[in-house]
Amino acid sequence: MRHAIRLGFVLLLVATGEGQAAGNQPFCLQGLWTPTGNMTTRVNGHAATLLPGGKVLVSGGSGGGPIAELYDPVTGTWSPTGSMSIGRFVGHTMTLLATGKVLAVGGASGQDTRPSELYDPDTGQWTTTGSTLEQRIAHTATLLPTGKVLVVGGSGFPGPLASAELYDPMTGLWHATGALSTGRYWHTATLLASGQVLVVGGNSAAGFLPTSSAELYDPVAGTWTPAAPMLAARYLHTATLLGSGAVLVAGGTTVSSTEAELYDPTAGTWHRTGSLSAPRFEHTATLLPSGRVLVVGTLPRIPNTELFDPASETWSDAGCTVEPRFGHTATLLFSGAVLVAGGTPDDSSAELYGIVVSPAQVSLAPGASQTFTARGGSGFDYVWSFTQNNSGGTLTASGVYQAGPLGGVTDIVQVVDSFANSATATVNVLRQSSTVAATSPQAKSMGCGTTGGAALPSLAAAVLVLLRWRSLRVRRRFEEPRAWRTRTVS
Repeated sequence: MRHAIRLGFVLLLVATGEGQAAGNQPFCLQGLWTPTGNMTTRVNGHAATLLPGGKVLVSGGSGGGPIAELYDPVTGTWSPTGSMSIGRFVGHTMTLLATGKVLAVGGASGQDTRPSELYDPDTGQWTTTGSTLEQRIAHTATLLPTGKVLVVGGSGFPGPLASAELYDPMTGLWHATGALSTGRYWHTATLLASGQVLVVGGNSAAGFLPTSSAELYDPVAGTWTPAAPMLAARYLHTATLLGSGAVLVAGGTTVSSTEAELYDPTAGTWHRTGSLSAPRFEHTATLLPSGRVLVVGTLPRIPNTELFDPASETWSDAGCTVEPRFGHTATLLFSGAVLVAGGTPDDSSAELYGIVVSPAQVSLAPGASQTFTARGGSGFDYVWSFTQNNSGGTLTASGVYQAGPLGGVTDIVQVVDSFANSATATVNVLRQSSTVAATSPQAKSMGCGTTGGAALPSLAAAVLVLLRWRSLRVRRRFEEPRAWRTRTVS
């Protein structure tokens, strides 16, 4: 276990001392990144999870200890939430369960990190759940279609772990499943469309020895089978499931950290794709709504970011981050923007990639209007449209929205720029308030086994109408000309 912790400290020391190792600030497209609110704690090596309500939960990390906090994309601010019972400062995982709770597992700490914890977004509190069978750092955690969580490998004692185990949310217990053929940590695990889990790369020795091996986990059989090895050995890389079902593996500590390759799960083969413009490891890769992949950060720290286009298999400039960083987190928000937070050196700053729509969420009465504004992205050629229009509303090319007549529904407005960045805003169209007529208290029983609560008001109303009509008829008769009353019939 010590060598994984040592790795974290080595990376931290190098990052804090290297300064702008890349030299002069590189040329970047401007306007693609915008600052947002700072975290309450300066952290790196933390974990982040998008919650069902749209907020982002950040926990642990160096400098944060057991502290956790929430980012609200509507206000762009952070606030503290319940603290974990264990300070997990590097190498832990957080997994959003089908229940909406978040499972925190493993990581480095001064305490035993085998006890796992659950965060409840409804209460904002953590509770302990079952303990893992082994203590793990730099493992992977994958939510399976069954609702169970598969935890694989990691750094243990005395070296890389080949074991794997499953967490059952129904019982809160862990049990062993099939073991890998190769122990590894700082690897990746990707859930494929088939339901299998692809594990690739990682550090496979007590020293720093990257491996190119890959294995496939079958959740039904609970066993592993070899997969075709990657074209380059690597660890601290990223693996991203594309819309096509292929897996993009990029960067990492390899012979050349600019290399990227694609895994075809149908053919079971790898092929090289376009190279990154800069070597990257300890970076993040985020699949965007456009289908492209955003890569951020590296060591040594440089601010430029890149986009992978699956159609052309090439990389392009995605602008410069406000702060160069690594050891950060990147989270895709429901709006389509990407929240990048923290990193090394211990940094509390956060920023957003893509388009930011204001207001992000609003409630309106039927027929009411709202002007939405967009900033960020390419900064021009914004195109507004509906992705959901349940009220029958309208939307102009300049982002002026008017709710339709139907209330009690949700509309979603989308803006797309010339780079295919997109963001959305949510409109809650309220129900029309209705006037409720006052009713008299129900009458007592009228006998004969029935109650007059419903009958009396109707009967009384009928009698009043009849009396009023009778009175009006008599008054009209006496007010008419005398000639009418004295005429004779011939």
